[in-house]
Amino acid sequence: MNTIDNKSNPVNIYSYFKANSSDIASFVPNHNILLIIRTSKNGQKLRMPVILDTWFRFSPASTYITTNGDVNFFYQNLPQEYHRHVYSTTCPQAHTIRDLCCHSASEFSIYFQNQNHYQWLCRFDDDQYVNVPLLVDYLRQFSPEKEYLYIGKPSMKEPKRGHGIQFWFGTYGGGICFSKSLLHLIRNDVHPNEKFVNGCIASRYPDDTHIAYLLRVKYNINLTVAQDFHHHIETDLFTNLTNPSNIDQAITLGFKGPTVPRFQPLKEHDVHYMYTLHCLLYPTRECMRRVRILLNRVYEEKQRKS
Repeated sequence: MNTIDNKSNPVNIYSYFKANSSDIASFVPNHNILLIIRTSKNGQKLRMPVILDTWFRFSPASTYITTNGDVNFFYQNLPQEYHRHVYSTTCPQAHTIRDLCCHSASEFSIYFQNQNHYQWLCRFDDDQYVNVPLLVDYLRQFSPEKEYLYIGKPSMKEPKRGHGIQFWFGTYGGGICFSKSLLHLIRNDVHPNEKFVNGCIASRYPDDTHIAYLLRVKYNINLTVAQDFHHHIETDLFTNLTNPSNIDQAITLGFKGPTVPRFQPLKEHDVHYMYTLHCLLYPTRECMRRVRILLNRVYEEKQRKS
């Protein structure tokens, strides 16, 4: 980190608290993680702009997008070098088992098309914030080429029970990571796409439950719980913002309805207050300018009422 020297380099005045750089990719160590964001024709125009403007920028070269919507939307909003990272699926929009598993199957396909470059596949939904630098640091404790790792966080207090067994599954709404060795182990179960979809239909489980069921029954592999992965089902997640584990230590955060950070948004159309959250975690000069405006507005309103 640069030292502050107002005389020789006045533009670094904010460097102490990371506000001197708009290139947030500089905060991400080199990594071998393939990141996939799942969106859809119903959500991409609302949800994806704020993601593209925030955590996507941590690692655009290794982040891929799947959608059953119009890919031209992304071509218009991404540099040309990333157009090949946008995958169009033919999956329907409905939330049936077949449709959900169709989307998941496309994510596995993307990994196998790029497997020579990555040791991990981590997939996320379009209503999640991913603190990629923390994700990279977290995964470094594992050996993806040697360990069969299925990492996520349960959304239930009890294990799932069915087909004569019980097992824990990580909800896709909190993000899931698979190690390279595990993906190679299950390749014949998930690729080509029809195999995974047919497996879901046979088990009568949606994608996030079926993958856990498959791993447990066929390979005796259990979920590795990542406590700092957070999903939108954790309704009390944002009730105590004085606890740094809620925000600063969170690797993933899922949003829906009232389960959003209780912040005053820093700009309009800040879906799930994701832009505001990102600004507070990785402030730039523009973020700090917006914070100053907001604080000044709050002060003036307080003065008027007094």
